[in-house]
Amino acid sequence: MSTQFAMDTSNRITHISEVERGLGCNCSCVVCGERMVAKKGEEREHHFAHESNKVACVVNHETLLHKFAKRVIQEAGGLVVPPALNYRLSALSTVSQANPTWLMLERIEEEKWLDNIRPDLIGYSGETPVLIEVAYSSFVDADKQAKLEARGFIALEIDVRDLQPESFDPDSAKEAIVHEAFRKEWLFCPEPEPAATEQMPSPSYIHESLKIKGIFVYIRELPFGDLAIKVSVFNPEVNAIVKGIAKRYFGRWKPDYKNWIVPKNWLHHAINDLRIVADQT
Repeated sequence: MSTQFAMDTSNRITHISEVERGLGCNCSCVVCGERMVAKKGEEREHHFAHESNKVACVVNHETLLHKFAKRVIQEAGGLVVPPALNYRLSALSTVSQANPTWLMLERIEEEKWLDNIRPDLIGYSGETPVLIEVAYSSFVDADKQAKLEARGFIALEIDVRDLQPESFDPDSAKEAIVHEAFRKEWLFCPEPEPAATEQMPSPSYIHESLKIKGIFVYIRELPFGDLAIKVSVFNPEVNAIVKGIAKRYFGRWKPDYKNWIVPKNWLHHAINDLRIVADQT
């Protein structure tokens, strides 16, 4: 059985459409680690094959899709989440109760344990953990749901069961996983303590997404007032535009989070400049 996925030199899950033909793909097998050849001819469906031409290793689509979903969320640095509805996510002040919202995650960890729970991803909005589950054939059951509620964790499940191997397109899948709110569901969003709500109402932070030359750029006012600016995918022209605006207002690059931080005194100036160069809709 052929596969459309392999691992690149950075141990990053990669689709056949994202690499060069032949051994120039610089990829290895997801299962055994052998060097792979990208077969991209005119007759057969494009696929990876082992350099030794041995029978393809067996790996199911669900495993590959989980790896792909985790990769694109990590690269995007966040995702669009559904409204909080009747819950109040007091720790996530930027999540709307009425509309889908971009949730920027400054740090994202894969397959890490958190108090006896091991979700697919743990993203951190500030210091608040958000557990993310990717669901294809199995969804969070009652036992795991009870654990989430007992520990008061904020958790989100993404339904990807329609991303079938026969019609898989990486660009469409990225858009679905990162930007489509309808396929996501809050598993648990704990209510804040009433006393805490009365003493300290949640502040209203700026949180916005815009497009520059077709590329999503996310801006978020951090709790201490500075502005975080993140380009969703690497694009030399867009990155140069964002860098120019950030540095104009004494911004500093944060390599760990792959975003720019502009001091709070210049927040509105930077936002206005970004809106000026943004695509007009």
